[in-house]
Amino acid sequence: MTFFQNVSYVDLAIIVAMVAATLVSLAVLRNVLKTTGRDFNDDPALAERFRRDAPYHLLQDVMKPDEA
Repeated sequence: MTFFQNVSYVDLAIIVAMVAATLVSLAVLRNVLKTTGRDFNDDPALAERFRRDAPYHLLQDVMKPDEA
């Protein structure tokens, strides 16, 4: 008699979901630990494109929002 003969489908689904959640969590943690402390990659072209295309007309709404 094996372990899976005594386990219902609901219990088996919960076990599989927990294993999947654990694997995803470990992958995210590995990525975080791998990239921790790394300097930001400066891209002058990206910065220039943002300066050119930024929605400056919306800045006044952030700095002085209309009071209702």
